[in-house]
Amino acid sequence: MIPHTALSTELSLDYLAVAEEDRDGCLQLLDGETGPAAAAVLDYLFAALGSPDAAVPEPGTPELPVTESDWLEGMLRFVPALQHWHAELDIPDAVTRGTLADFGRNLAINRRVHGRFGMDTWRWLTHHFTGRLFALGRLQYLLHQPTSSIPGVADGEWILGIHIPEDGGLGMAPVAESLAAAGPFFATHFPDRPVRTANCESWLLDPYLSGHMDQWSNISRFAALFTPYGTPRDEPTDAVYFTFRTRGMDNLSELPRTTALHQLVLDRISGGGTWQVGYGCLQLP
Repeated sequence: MIPHTALSTELSLDYLAVAEEDRDGCLQLLDGETGPAAAAVLDYLFAALGSPDAAVPEPGTPELPVTESDWLEGMLRFVPALQHWHAELDIPDAVTRGTLADFGRNLAINRRVHGRFGMDTWRWLTHHFTGRLFALGRLQYLLHQPTSSIPGVADGEWILGIHIPEDGGLGMAPVAESLAAAGPFFATHFPDRPVRTANCESWLLDPYLSGHMDQWSNISRFAALFTPYGTPRDEPTDAVYFTFRTRGMDNLSELPRTTALHQLVLDRISGGGTWQVGYGCLQLP
């Protein structure tokens, strides 16, 4: 049974890597008793913790009538219970900190995108707070069962979805170290869900990107780790959002062209092309 451990606010904000400019917003959410909507989020998180197939309800629905702020408050108040669950599984404290740091990172991204406190990517953080996703060095790994066909993966088999947090470059040494750590980590802490394959769905795997970049660039070398499968899908805004951290597509001419990647992203769009999300898989070391 996971206890409702008392919240140590400063320690929790440290674990979540919340920047100074976002701490007041967090403290305001934690001011006073837990409201009924945040309590509904806590109930969901407790019920879903350790259940990677638990669906996340949409906010504002009869199933979970809460807002973005309610999700953030609930997650903040859930930190001690999540730390306790990690400790019960003997997950190293460094992994816990690295995983939860994505909370502060996404608050900072939201401030850059929208100029305010908040997190429009809160749904992504539900993976961290229900024990589905872990950061191991440079990469994050989402333990899941794929819903579409992946070469060499049987129905019902567990795999790891690779995600790349905004945390520096994609040097091959830290990527290799992370991939080498993934298999042993999940075999140790989740032996009932064996994994041997990882997949990645990203605009970084768009064949156009590797085809128009130096083959020795970190992005090209990262993409080359994966065996492509499936048909890339059109996602016109992904390259713009992850390169420039803007949701809009109306003022592209005002965006900077200070790097080769900036120019490549914008030139393809101005030339009438559409960026895509590519699919790739690899066998874990």
